[in-house]
Parts: sequence; structure tokens; C-alpha cells
Amino acid sequence: MKKILIIDDDPNIRSFYREFLEENGFTVIEAENGFEGVKIFREESPNLILLDINMPEKSGLDILKEIKKRNDKVPIFLLTAHEDYKRDFSALYADEYFVKNKNPEIILKRINKYLES
Repeated sequence: MKKILIIDDDPNIRSFYREFLEENGFTVIEAENGFEGVKIFREESPNLILLDINMPEKSGLDILKEIKKRNDKVPIFLLTAHEDYKRDFSALYADEYFVKNKNPEIILKRINKYLES
């Protein structure tokens, strides 16, 4: 079973995605902050990461850079609450970028595409 790590400081967002992804056959691990997320990433070796951009203490962009230095093969999907947050995330090595709770079916299709290859 494929393993997805969700790193987000909002417990409601983590719960939303955990339930949705588990219903669709994935094992889900959660981290409530960046420090915990990096630690879990090292211990669990997830197949894909959903990562909040705006978090206290350690930003999602810092976490992205740190994880990609360790393993540039793991797909990382950035999540944001800001629909108008436009930025070229490919320069930061993010694989995808989504607005939280917009349409989880679209995220699921992208997850399946990345994990099939």
C-alpha cells in the first residue's frame, strides 16, 4: 500500500485529506509541523508528500528544500489556502501546487499519476 505524508499545522485539513486518501486505498501519516514532518519523512519513507506552504516555525518552502536535498525523487504537492498565490514552484522543485479543499478528486488523480510511474 502506498504511503502519503501530510504536513500541515491545521488538524482539520490533515483530517480531511487523511480520511479522503484512506478511503481511496492509501496509508496516511500526519505531521503537525515542519520539524515533525522532516523527522517522519526520514523514518517512514513516504511515497508522496502533501505539504502546507504557510506554517509557523518552519515554512513549507523550507521543508520542501530540505526534503528534496535528501531525496529529490519523492513527489511533493504544495497546498495553500490562498487561491491567488501565484509563484513558480517548479523552481523550488515542487511537483504540484493545489488550493486546499478545492477539489480532492483532482489531487487524487495527480497522486495516482505520480505513484504509477
